[in-house]
Amino acid sequence: MFQRKSSSKRRRKSVRHDNQPKAVPPKSITKRLYILTWNVSTKFPENLSLNKLLGLENAHQDADLPDFFVIGLQEVNAQPQNTLYNLFKDDLWTQRFKELLKERDYVVIKTEQMQGLLLSVFARRKHLLHLRQVETEYTRTGLGGIWGNKGAVSIRLNVYGCSICLVNAHLAAHDHMLEERINDYEKIVQEHKFHVKTKEAIFDHDYVFWFGDLNFRLTGEATTSAEDIRAMVAKDEIKKLIEKDQLLLVRREGRAFEKLNEKLPQFPPTFKFEHGTNDYDMKRRPAWTDRILYAVKENHYRNVKLTVEQTSYKSHPSYNISDHKPVTSEFTIKVVRKPQYSGERFKTQHYQRLSYRMAIANGTESSPQLNSFDDLVSDLTDGAQVYEDTTERTIVFKPIELWLVGEPNKIEYTIPAGFEEGSADWIGIYREDFTSLSEYLAYEYTEGFKEKQHQLNAQQKQHLKNTRTVELNFSENVNLPLGVRYQLLYFQSTGSRGVTGLVGISNTFAVEKRCPSPSFDDID
Repeated sequence: MFQRKSSSKRRRKSVRHDNQPKAVPPKSITKRLYILTWNVSTKFPENLSLNKLLGLENAHQDADLPDFFVIGLQEVNAQPQNTLYNLFKDDLWTQRFKELLKERDYVVIKTEQMQGLLLSVFARRKHLLHLRQVETEYTRTGLGGIWGNKGAVSIRLNVYGCSICLVNAHLAAHDHMLEERINDYEKIVQEHKFHVKTKEAIFDHDYVFWFGDLNFRLTGEATTSAEDIRAMVAKDEIKKLIEKDQLLLVRREGRAFEKLNEKLPQFPPTFKFEHGTNDYDMKRRPAWTDRILYAVKENHYRNVKLTVEQTSYKSHPSYNISDHKPVTSEFTIKVVRKPQYSGERFKTQHYQRLSYRMAIANGTESSPQLNSFDDLVSDLTDGAQVYEDTTERTIVFKPIELWLVGEPNKIEYTIPAGFEEGSADWIGIYREDFTSLSEYLAYEYTEGFKEKQHQLNAQQKQHLKNTRTVELNFSENVNLPLGVRYQLLYFQSTGSRGVTGLVGISNTFAVEKRCPSPSFDDID
């Protein structure tokens, strides 16, 4: 009998255990970024191989490519004739990087330039539909903010739900201008404002990567000459020398860049060199002016943990067209998903606590009123945000068999439930092998109802929240070259200098011109 009772008890425990929802093992999303910063000293990339600079010098490395290349340049030649040229075509540096990376199926997501500051983001084509809310910004600091020779340009975007801010900066130069560099940093942090809700500032983002010619020098100008620094570098006394680094010191003191991290350089100072050589120019004290820093909000969300690892950090001394050496760094960013529970299970497990908190909150004037279960969940978690990847909400195009030149072409696409149309959404026509999101050949704005919603009744507004199919006619004036295949790309957009994201890609299709109908003269 004792054995039976024991067996029965074990069975009951087993049943209770089996009824419990099984724990979901954490899942992780890992993405790799390769960041380059280089002050190119107004030089052009003529006859310059960039393969080694991007770690692409052999086929083995091509088999393990990063997900994103981020290119930040300073002192790009910004003469008036080049600025005019760049209005119609990519600048020469972006063209060279694009030619190299298109062979490996990368696409230019966005480029931003402010005089000599240039920032470009390249993504592998397979990631295009997982990028959202792309926006650029810039801040001038030169001559008190009047001149754009110093300052920062940035690109922010969401990658599989994570928000990332990329900042390319060029700060005040010279050994004695430390306070000006700190002021430049503060001005950029304060004045950089984006238009994405809750992500208006640089450090509102999940991940921040800040790089460029930051121009921080070495302390001890009166006691450590350029020759002394060169001698310490020759003796490989890098660790001893880096302790004099101004950027390291101001970070430790909390005066600037204190929110950012950096694996300290283990390579020699990257400035200043005689052009065309690896010899330091003794008119300047060598320093680590070219840097790449990062920050992550690890516990910003209640259901995931974010992590970042700086896997490499090095200079490239073989590139000597400038008085600066280029610097690169690789990062692995990760989103570790924790098990998530449904609202119903949450409500069941916390029923008594929920009822108590709801009663307390609604019964006192000092507490905010809780009108819904969602409000209560937010209150219980102290307002912590939930990580959500909205990139599964994509526009689905009906397959296009043929595009007729010189005639109106009707397309159909399905808008998923919960998708928010932007006030300036548009659909562009691209060649199948497009290498940049700016290479559209023609476009049409979608006829969304975003701006007209105040005129709609409740039934019409509910319809907009549901999955629905939309038709759009392209003008007969769209004239596409024959013999090439094309694609349609749907962009969610808020308009000029606004927030843009690619949310739909059609199948590829051919273009033909309809044969004219025969006339009476053509008939025997």
